[in-house]
Amino acid sequence: MVKVKWTRQAIEDIYEIREYYRPRSEKYTKQLTDKIFEKADNLEQYPQLGRMVPELERPEIRELIYKNYRIIYHLVSEDQIDILAVHNSLFPLSEDSIFD
Repeated sequence: MVKVKWTRQAIEDIYEIREYYRPRSEKYTKQLTDKIFEKADNLEQYPQLGRMVPELERPEIRELIYKNYRIIYHLVSEDQIDILAVHNSLFPLSEDSIFD
């Protein structure tokens, strides 16, 4: 089984999502972020589950989609995946927005 590690950037992204939605609905905020974590947990069993990030064209940088969020991860090795970012797909993606 692969170990999934969340980077500081990805945790900050989750925090920003929570802060954005919390005033509107505490329940929705919790459901949304819980689902994002659940999607990422699937990578423990299926590390190749996501697709390659088209903008980057690097096979080791992949993504899962949940609603309008892109859970971007790096296949570090056969034993480790790093969640790099949780990016809102309404905004353009660049390497700078992933690799701060």
